[in-house]
Amino acid sequence: MGYSAILLGFSWLVLINSTGFAAVIPINHIVENSVDESTFRDNERATVKLELKDWVMVKTTPSEPIRVPPGGRVELECTVFGSPVPHALWTRGVQLNQITVGPNEFEDSGEFQSVGKMTIRHIIDCVQPHHQGLYTCTGQARDQTMASDPVAISVEGRPVQCSKGKARITKWSPIITQMIGTNVVIPCVASGNSLYRQYWKDNFGNIVDTDMDPRRKMGTEGELILNNLSWSDMGEYTCVVENSVSRDSTSTFLYPMLPNA
Repeated sequence: MGYSAILLGFSWLVLINSTGFAAVIPINHIVENSVDESTFRDNERATVKLELKDWVMVKTTPSEPIRVPPGGRVELECTVFGSPVPHALWTRGVQLNQITVGPNEFEDSGEFQSVGKMTIRHIIDCVQPHHQGLYTCTGQARDQTMASDPVAISVEGRPVQCSKGKARITKWSPIITQMIGTNVVIPCVASGNSLYRQYWKDNFGNIVDTDMDPRRKMGTEGELILNNLSWSDMGEYTCVVENSVSRDSTSTFLYPMLPNA
């Protein structure tokens, strides 16, 4: 592997800095370099080894207790950053940190081939007393798991009229870096009390037509699947959901990465 791999490693350090998580992650959780010093003395080409280790971080918004009247609306958001591309899950109650999550809750990611960020929302459009309690977000990147501090919801005050059920995206991945030649799944899960329309725009801003491109297809939960990832697939992909009440959209930046040389 040449120097391009080092640049890629440092570029991820910059991306991680931009998320505000840098103070949490030790650098050796991201990249570990070993350089043969004799190559510099003899002006020979340096031999560099780059190793990406599994790691995961979890951040929730809001983190403070939430007080809401009956009929009100609550939206919890959790961002998970990790390698490989992590999974995220909101659950009721308190979860211990570094727990082992069962296979029915998270899918095995297989061998390392990606780094990414996942955001997941838990939305209650019409809060009722039975919704009161603690909620925890758990993130997993392969064997690494991490649970957030629990967020408390209390139901109090005079009842208000329930919302009409906005179309809202509840799960997406803002950043995915994955090996060229692999199959990429760009998630986009939506919710709403009424019917909604969902579609994707590709890295050129065109609406994705899966009938025109056999490499692209839509999954059962609205995810966009790209087969045999190529360099030309790099860019921003936008998921859009809309109904008679509202419209929501999220974007994923996809970066194809060359396999280790």
